[in-house]
Amino acid sequence: MEQRHNWVCDAHEDTFRAVNKKLDDIVNRQIEYAETSARIEMKQEQIVRIVTNGLSDSIQDMAKKLDDFCGEVKERIGRLEEFQWFSLPVTKLRDKLFWYALKIALAGGGLYLIFYYMEGVLK
Repeated sequence: MEQRHNWVCDAHEDTFRAVNKKLDDIVNRQIEYAETSARIEMKQEQIVRIVTNGLSDSIQDMAKKLDDFCGEVKERIGRLEEFQWFSLPVTKLRDKLFWYALKIALAGGGLYLIFYYMEGVLK
């Protein structure tokens, strides 16, 4: 550090030396603190840059994947709409299949009863 050269009397020389040493120590600590603060700030900026770049890359990748997925879904919906002439009647049949089976079973049972009793009447 910069040494202070003052002309002092012999009686106060030790006191001035102690004050100068304390001032030099204070200056050294302030310089170390400034250097440490600068390093910490630099590391913070690096961390912020890493996180920001990483997040933006992740978000960009997610956006690209979402766009690809939406494109696939649109393509599949388009293919399904091409076969709508077939899928709508089949879906209606599937929805009503139970009732059709029940009606056929009741009609078959009714025909059986009619033929069974008609056979007895005809004899």
